[in-house]
Amino acid sequence: MGRPPGASSDVTRARILRAARDRFALTGFAGTTNKDIADLAGITAAAIYQYFDSKTDLYVATVRDAQAELVPAFEEAVAHAPTTRAALRALLSASAVLHRRDPSLAGFLSAIPVEMRREPAVAEAMAADPSPVLELVTNMVERGVEAGEVAHADAPRVVAVFLACTMGFSLYAATLESDDFGATMDAFLALLDGGLVRDRSPAPKHRDARVRRPTSP
Repeated sequence: MGRPPGASSDVTRARILRAARDRFALTGFAGTTNKDIADLAGITAAAIYQYFDSKTDLYVATVRDAQAELVPAFEEAVAHAPTTRAALRALLSASAVLHRRDPSLAGFLSAIPVEMRREPAVAEAMAADPSPVLELVTNMVERGVEAGEVAHADAPRVVAVFLACTMGFSLYAATLESDDFGATMDAFLALLDGGLVRDRSPAPKHRDARVRRPTSP
């Protein structure tokens, strides 16, 4: 068993990447072996080295492959958004659709920061490989700065908070059924739009500004 009979090199590579995403999402980088991935992909463990130099190389390629699936959908979602707020909302909606379509995305992507902390080789390889998702969000917020919708000083914080939220959703989605994740995302979007939580605090009391006449002795 090497390359599956009749399979092209590109098809086999895609099978390996898909199997790697599923296994890394399930058992993490350290807990996943080449044999685990090869068994799921229907090839020998040795055949993986025809495509990837190491497990770290395979992991980074799997990250790139997942991002390549996300970015075109994200770019399409924000292409015609009239404001930065609308673009952020569209990006979250697109993320929800993608996670519903392929739940393995959430499990895999949510674990990347953890794997980078645990595995120095992974962190080093990832640092040398700029994230297209980060670039997309940064560019989107910079357009908001140019339009006067985001203060220049706040731009890095907007990017950081938005990415933290999406990472949190990915982590949360990895523990939920897809329908539950969709409902959770819808609730967050309602929160973003100001329609989920309303301010019902009592109106402040003001002193009577009218001049009172002194009473007769």
